[in-house]
Amino acid sequence: MVCIDYSEINNQSAVTMSHNRSAGVIPFKKIIGILVVVSLVAYGAIPVLTDFIPVYASESRSNWATKAYEQNCEAVVCIQGDKVDELNNSSKDSGKSYNGMGTGIIIDERGYIVTNFHVVEGIRKIQVTTFDRNVFTANLIARDTETDLAIIKINTRKPLKTITLGRSYDLIPGESCIAIGNPYGYAFSLTDGRISGIDREVDVNDSLVYRVAIQTNTEINPGNSGGPLINIDGEMIGINAAIRQGATGIAFAIPIDQVIDVAAKLLKEIAEQSISLGLNVYQEDNEDDSSSAPHGNRFKVVVESVENNSPAAEAGIEKGDIIKGIGQYPISNKLDFSRALIDLKSRDEVAFSILRNTKTLDLAVCMGTPQEDKFVQSASRSRNSSSPKSSSAGFAPKTATQVKSNPDDVVWNTLGFRYTPMLFEEYKRTFAKYLADRPHGGVVVKAVREGSLMAKTNIIPGDVIIAIHEYAITSQNDVRYVAKYWQTFKTSKGTIEIELFRDGQLYFTEIPLK
Repeated sequence: MVCIDYSEINNQSAVTMSHNRSAGVIPFKKIIGILVVVSLVAYGAIPVLTDFIPVYASESRSNWATKAYEQNCEAVVCIQGDKVDELNNSSKDSGKSYNGMGTGIIIDERGYIVTNFHVVEGIRKIQVTTFDRNVFTANLIARDTETDLAIIKINTRKPLKTITLGRSYDLIPGESCIAIGNPYGYAFSLTDGRISGIDREVDVNDSLVYRVAIQTNTEINPGNSGGPLINIDGEMIGINAAIRQGATGIAFAIPIDQVIDVAAKLLKEIAEQSISLGLNVYQEDNEDDSSSAPHGNRFKVVVESVENNSPAAEAGIEKGDIIKGIGQYPISNKLDFSRALIDLKSRDEVAFSILRNTKTLDLAVCMGTPQEDKFVQSASRSRNSSSPKSSSAGFAPKTATQVKSNPDDVVWNTLGFRYTPMLFEEYKRTFAKYLADRPHGGVVVKAVREGSLMAKTNIIPGDVIIAIHEYAITSQNDVRYVAKYWQTFKTSKGTIEIELFRDGQLYFTEIPLK
């Protein structure tokens, strides 16, 4: 019999006990009593949280497990909440009250957290405690009961640390791993062990089966559910989910490959409530991957299909393109792709950085609305109908070769340059010493038209333009606004000032209004 961590949900208890700390030796009976109290506290509503004190140990005490813990502990959260088993024909405020605990993993710096669905199922108020001991109330925003995964969201004022993602299809039985979790309320606990087996089919109950579970002898206890299983490289390889009842050293985790697929699907479904893109992608290994490659470069995201007349098709995205960035987000896996879409709204224009046949392209994609997307699908079906409609009844969906003219042609014809928005993470890394005064980002000059205003001002490819006149320049909309209205700007000198970075240094130059 497999015991999923439903034992995380326990009767609320309150037990107090005192003992004589002055005694040099604690009698055996008193030791037993103390252990009973600790067990009851762990099962009750009292999380065992203490202030984190940095440890400055000698290098010889450090090992792969300490480094993996340090790398990922801030991306782990403790989850606690209460639920009520409703009595027949009774209100939600009556019935038997339970308190439960579990663990979650931060997958997006804006507060998106993945965990097991059984950890948060039926919880009336989900309480999340981060590693710095801040407490938040979370909302359950998506779930997949078939795989026992869920996504919850907290609202935070500062970006959160995210987990380091690995892969699970190449796991080797016998390799070392650690778990971080909240067992019995002991927050952010580390246990270690090894991978015992892979691709296990585990029957949890009549409605839930883990079909490709990882088996591990890492100590997993009630409260560990939803927490990460991490390999020797400090990468999350699974989500701890269940233990074998009555056994020692038999626990199971959902593999990270499946977690990424499900979490990406759930976040994409959330995004598609606000936008339509018309783009399907898949993830595959990066051909340049090696043991020394950065973790984020292990995968690439490839366009699988582009829907006719969709925003992606109109922007010129094609099947087989590799997506390297969306707006300020670099894209390394399917989860990154979905994360980049979740805060977008219809009519938002976003830069897509595309690799096509070794050539990098920067395309502006204007997000559509879900209603528009449905209309396009309806129009497509009508064309295949036995009673075709006249052209006045609708419009023919466009393909990627029939897209409208590029709005950036206005920029090319007036100011005289082509550009791409700089990924914000790259901007922060490259111009770190200037961030206090110039935190907004910029655009990278890709080409300059001969004889244009930019050419006469000695702007060259590679320059990073961060401001024109009074406007911060971080996106296509910023550049196009300036290109459209720059001659209406009023200045005392009859010139417009440009701020830019070249070779890591800040420069100022000017272009004439006429």
